Amino acid sequence: MISRNFFAILLFLAVAIIPAIFSITCYDCHSDQGACNDGECEGLVCIKLETSNKDNDRRTVQKTCSDEFEAPTTPSCQQSIIGSKFMSRCVCDMPFCNGDKQLMDFGLEPTSSAPPASHYTQFALLVAIVFFVGASCSLILIATICVQFC
Repeated sequence: MISRNFFAILLFLAVAIIPAIFSITCYDCHSDQGACNDGECEGLVCIKLETSNKDNDRRTVQKTCSDEFEAPTTPSCQQSIIGSKFMSRCVCDMPFCNGDKQLMDFGLEPTSSAPPASHYTQFALLVAIVFFVGASCSLILIATICVQFC
């Protein structure tokens, strides 16, 4: 018969050893210059956080590791734009995969990314405004012609 103490010891060893077996080494750095690939930490996944300001081209990059497994099927990045801020969060599960070159090799970043160009959004807004004003003027013109000649 196996004692409870034996199970407690096995559980303790499993909790202590399993993360060490599956941990990977990642870059661990912070930069206000837009890129960094130095320092090391160990965890279950590597993370790269980047915040860019579209107004003044300022970029902050933080690379680290996490002990919370996020189960990426492949390396992935989530990006969002809030106001003038562009934010990107990349997660991967291979050694040093949060490096700039590795993320580019995965096809997740064309460069150590600058914010995406927003001139397309501004152009689309301008086209929509011009279309709305043109359509409104056309309706007014058609209504005036109808009142005069109908």
